[in-house]
Amino acid sequence: MNYALDGTKLNLLLQFSVIPGREHDWSLVQVALTDITARKKAEAYLEYLGTHDVLTKLYNRSFFVDELNRLDRKGPQPVTVLMVDLNGLKAANDELGHAAGDSLLRRAGEVFSSLVDRPATAARIGGDEFAVLLPATDEKAGEAILETLDDLVEINNQFYPDLTLSLSVGIATSRPGERLEAVVKRADLLMLDAKRQHYSDIAHDRRRRIAVGETATEH
Repeated sequence: MNYALDGTKLNLLLQFSVIPGREHDWSLVQVALTDITARKKAEAYLEYLGTHDVLTKLYNRSFFVDELNRLDRKGPQPVTVLMVDLNGLKAANDELGHAAGDSLLRRAGEVFSSLVDRPATAARIGGDEFAVLLPATDEKAGEAILETLDDLVEINNQFYPDLTLSLSVGIATSRPGERLEAVVKRADLLMLDAKRQHYSDIAHDRRRRIAVGETATEH
């Protein structure tokens, strides 16, 4: 590592060879310095792509699986898991275009990035699915994180009033001796219940609006 005059970091490859016939005292040596900064940046980016989702800047499913297995082996316990689904992504894509759907995903990434710090991790594990791993976090602390998530979503929606960010969340905390795969399944089932309730509430509100509109028309 070296630095340019303006302070920019430079990665340099140093190579040298002793000129033939001077091996006994190294009195004549050829030295070559090659700037490999661009190569190192490319390597770092490829490494980033291996563990991150480019759109949301969160970790990807591969990293999530590896981290889940690592926590299963080494802890620290208990581990609280949040399984999250982004509501309305398909509708946003179908009605407003994929740019709107991508915007929702990026906003979800912003929320989760603000929610957790290491050693906790947040990952996009599917098209509209996210997961948060909270090591050394009991049920009470997990509920506090859930409240913080609600607050962050509310704040985010204040900046984007034209398209509401909505999440369905399931949360579960590991029990002594329980595999984390089972914890994920428990959280996932709770998330699915929350998602069904979300769309049930939307359908109820839509029927109520139609009923009110029909009554108003009759009068």
